[in-house]
Amino acid sequence: MTRFDYPAFEASVPRAVGDSHRAAWERIASPGYWWNGSERVEAARLAREARSKRDPAPWQRQAAPSASALLPAAAADLVRRVAADVHTLNADSVGGLVGELGDAAYVELCAVVVCVTAIDAFAEALGVEPEPLPEPRSGQPDGLRPGGMAEAGAFVPMTDNASGPNVGRAMSLAPLDNAAFLGLVGSMYSLRDFSKLVWEGQALSRPQVELVAARVSAVNECFY
Repeated sequence: MTRFDYPAFEASVPRAVGDSHRAAWERIASPGYWWNGSERVEAARLAREARSKRDPAPWQRQAAPSASALLPAAAADLVRRVAADVHTLNADSVGGLVGELGDAAYVELCAVVVCVTAIDAFAEALGVEPEPLPEPRSGQPDGLRPGGMAEAGAFVPMTDNASGPNVGRAMSLAPLDNAAFLGLVGSMYSLRDFSKLVWEGQALSRPQVELVAARVSAVNECFY
């Protein structure tokens, strides 16, 4: 079975999209820096579950902690918040979660959640069933923490002296996971042409893309 073998639509799905989705799935299933493959896939499962229960509207929802036999309560809580209740994340709540999990472990879980969320949202937009979660790969987390991190005004350290928008370095405490996320951004939005006002050779113009992106961001409470 081929992963992310998207069927033909009126507007075909670019090959790069499927490639980036497969790469992200492989990364989610692999041991990370602070979480093993089983824990990372469990985080993806909890994120998917939280998104499936995100009605009614966030401000009307009674947030309930997700339960997991594999992840500590703080990790399950973080996954739920990022996947479906991002309005509950602020300096105090993040500080508490980072205090329990550690900043790099916190970032790694965030990266897993945002990748599976983006991929599932794409499937929803196409009207297809979400891809089955990957089988966890064996191995243990390596515990490596990248150098060159600095306090840059966010809730967690990020790469120092980086160019471009902060969203591109927000998860730099987990470099390979951040790279998987940026692969999704590049295939479904843009990376190289971000500074250009006119995008050529695409089905949608840049204003059309930004209108969709702004609406999706607002609905998902992604404000930056």
